[in-house]
Amino acid sequence: MSDYRLWLAAIPGPIPEAEARIYWNLKDLPTPGLDNALKHAAYLYVGSWQDRHLSEVPQSGRCPAVRLSDWLFFRGTIDRYQAPALDVQLRDELVGLYRPRPGDLPAEVIDLGEVATFLTDHVGWSLLPEEPLLPARA
Repeated sequence: MSDYRLWLAAIPGPIPEAEARIYWNLKDLPTPGLDNALKHAAYLYVGSWQDRHLSEVPQSGRCPAVRLSDWLFFRGTIDRYQAPALDVQLRDELVGLYRPRPGDLPAEVIDLGEVATFLTDHVGWSLLPEEPLLPARA
């Protein structure tokens, strides 16, 4: 079973569409603009999940971090490849998705207020999920 951890990366500006396409398609190709932007990004760790938290239905993952990751993927790949621009509407959507739900499975989370504050502080920036895969547990 794999463990995933999610950080939100707030980037001061947009990234080139070609590099966003590489990012969202998980290609191992050079992305110098994105790499530089991520060096200057603000990060917030928002939680973790395992494969059992995933869902086939968008926005219905069984923990807050999965729902944020899924929604940012949707917003970053529909219409065109991009790092979604964090505006008030997206902030409110993400805060709503981070709220606990009755069917959630146990998972590591942070305080909803921390998420809301981070997002509010970075309205006008671009937002990407960063989720390095951790070694599988025995």
